[in-house]
Amino acid sequence: MLPLLLMFAQAPVQDAAANSPLLNQWAQFSRAGALNRVRETVDIATGESPQGAPFAYRLRFTRQAPANHGRGRQTRVQWADSASCPAIRPVMAAMGGITMPRPAPYGVPGQEMTIVMDGAIYTLSVPSSDAGGEIRISSNVGSSLADWVDRSLEALAPCWKAQP
Repeated sequence: MLPLLLMFAQAPVQDAAANSPLLNQWAQFSRAGALNRVRETVDIATGESPQGAPFAYRLRFTRQAPANHGRGRQTRVQWADSASCPAIRPVMAAMGGITMPRPAPYGVPGQEMTIVMDGAIYTLSVPSSDAGGEIRISSNVGSSLADWVDRSLEALAPCWKAQP
């Protein structure tokens, strides 16, 4: 975990297109490899829906990877929307099926204290079912969140295009 934290602490500031929140953004998920230093982030926003049309989604995919020869970072930003990408709605629906982890405070008898130094870190920030609540979780490979993120990125891969 420490190498992953150091990787992000040393990363240079990315361009404005990848860092600024989307208009009507309400969720974000990501996957970041500890060893390959590749970070993939999907920002989720509400799109424009004509009267009576299904709920519309706009997604921004940002892939940040080490530049050639390990100096600096390369950033690619791509877009998708629910009008042209049929995979988006099933991905959003499957988000509700992520099994949430339980708190595991250190020093409590019976709690496992595992530190993972490699793998990937997966994150999700999304509104919760609590009134005005938000869920922010992170985990490593083999978790329900990791499985959902991996499946989602695979399902959305054909949808990304250069322009919004």
